[in-house]
Amino acid sequence: MVDPKLLRELAFFSDLSDNELAIVSKIIKKKDFKLGDTIFKESEDGASIYVIKKGEVKACKTAPDGELFTLTIMKDGDIFGEMSFLDGRPRSATVVAVSDLETYMMEKADFETLVDGNPRIIYKLLKNIVFTIHSIVRGMNSRYIEMVNYMWGRRR
Repeated sequence: MVDPKLLRELAFFSDLSDNELAIVSKIIKKKDFKLGDTIFKESEDGASIYVIKKGEVKACKTAPDGELFTLTIMKDGDIFGEMSFLDGRPRSATVVAVSDLETYMMEKADFETLVDGNPRIIYKLLKNIVFTIHSIVRGMNSRYIEMVNYMWGRRR
């Protein structure tokens, strides 16, 4: 269990009421990592979501030669692990701590215990997860269009 006041500091939990935070805090675990620690690897099973309290991680894909290719850096307040948390499929990337890291972790099984009795909490948390995924997709779309425009401009 985590002190609900600590969760209040993070945007991911900011729209929860004090009572809702008290309920959620019972299923949240604090998990710290050191610089260089691998939090999870691509293709591993996983059903947990992490909220970064302090520090940075990089999400990476493994190149054919085995080297890690960095996709993005995430920092204070960001979440990761949301895809496997939602769909139950293996992890889509490897996540590595690029600094000492403080996180709050929630397991899907614990989250699901809240569904029947606390639908408003579930709605708020899922809304925040979807907003994060939406932001990622928008960013990818923008970079894709920039790349297409760059390539199109080079062919003329």
